[in-house]
Amino acid sequence: MDFCIRHRVPVFKQVRLLSVVAVAFLLGACLDIPDTPEPKNTVSHVTVYAVQKGDNDSASLKIHPESSATLKATIYPKGLEDDLDFAWYRDSLLGTGATFRIPAYAEEDSIPNRIVVKDGEGNSVSVDFNVTVNSPPAFTEDFSPMQGDTLYGSTRTSFTFCWKAYDSEDATLDYILELDSTHYHVGALEKIQQSGLQPGAHIFRVIVKDSESDTDTMPLVKFYVIDTLEAKK
Repeated sequence: MDFCIRHRVPVFKQVRLLSVVAVAFLLGACLDIPDTPEPKNTVSHVTVYAVQKGDNDSASLKIHPESSATLKATIYPKGLEDDLDFAWYRDSLLGTGATFRIPAYAEEDSIPNRIVVKDGEGNSVSVDFNVTVNSPPAFTEDFSPMQGDTLYGSTRTSFTFCWKAYDSEDATLDYILELDSTHYHVGALEKIQQSGLQPGAHIFRVIVKDSESDTDTMPLVKFYVIDTLEAKK
């Protein structure tokens, strides 16, 4: 019996030792497991907008052809620009960098419609967009009455008001006539007859808008109405 007792104690010690070693091994293994890698310098969102003559247009990306413009890419999260590669495409690569300059009267195939942003890990974000190049309408000097004109008649006399604007993209334009303090939406009309004008000084001008909502405004024209019937009394 003493023989058995003397050999049980070491066996229990070995079991406890193995348990301690196993626990230590598991703890060590847990400590060695790396944390879940967090992506760094990864772009989640890219926005492209146009700058021309100091105006930013991020909604429609519309520019006028007669002056140069710059496309700019903004990213989120911010502050990563120096760690990213920017590439501007239209079928093929047109340029690199966070900005792209469009010269005046640029050809359509020289204006990008896609940007690809890549980080150092090989991740990339691609954004398609469309730049609208539109010439605004412009008034000619063919309008009536002219500055300082005198019109003769009574309040029942219909006076002629006419004007003309041109636009390289739109055959039909939309006009608003401003006569004294009243605005008349006249649509595509370029000539109207208006009565009810009292004797004295009056002003008029016309505002034109094209299909891309670009506008031009005629200078204010001051003219005079003399009632010939009153003059004869």
